[in-house]
Amino acid sequence: MIDEAALERIGDQEAINLIFAAGLSTAEVVSDLSGRGVGMDVVRTAVEKINGTVLLDSQLGKGTTIRISLPLSMAVTQVMVIESDQQLFGVPMDHVVETVRVPVTAIRTVKQSQTAILRGRIVPLKSLNALLGIAAIPKTNSDDELAVLLVQAGSAELGLLVDGFRETMGVIQKPLNGFLSSLSAFSGSALMGDGSVLMILNIREIV
Repeated sequence: MIDEAALERIGDQEAINLIFAAGLSTAEVVSDLSGRGVGMDVVRTAVEKINGTVLLDSQLGKGTTIRISLPLSMAVTQVMVIESDQQLFGVPMDHVVETVRVPVTAIRTVKQSQTAILRGRIVPLKSLNALLGIAAIPKTNSDDELAVLLVQAGSAELGLLVDGFRETMGVIQKPLNGFLSSLSAFSGSALMGDGSVLMILNIREIV
């Protein structure tokens, strides 16, 4: 990996950093899982591509610490804030297709399910309140229209009936812990600027 001259000059930390050198392997034989020399160098390359850093500190007899630092943008989730029954919820923008307002007269019931024709295709509609077990019907605006958030998870597409649309924003999503972790309808929560908590909907579970 290095020549003898470099070996004479190398310090302890530089020697430790050799683990990031391409082709380095401590395995005696090559297997499907190890010995190919494509380990930590791949990790460092991937982290540096997104402007992050990876540092390794190791002390004999005490242990090894690996620190990976990523840009804050990597932790930020873009969400659309929606309102339903005077409560705010966040929907990850990865699942948002569009927002529309549909006249109540344009909503049809097919096999006991509400539907509407959007962009020339039939889309099933479901009340977000009903999905979350909230005993309230979606509110209409002054033009007797319902707010529909069209979302998609995989091949499934659904129109969520909500009370209104708010802004889109970047939030730092935190996983739910303890008792709340059993709430499959939510993927996490985020702290708003005013100190309130925004629950992030798990669209895959809802759809």
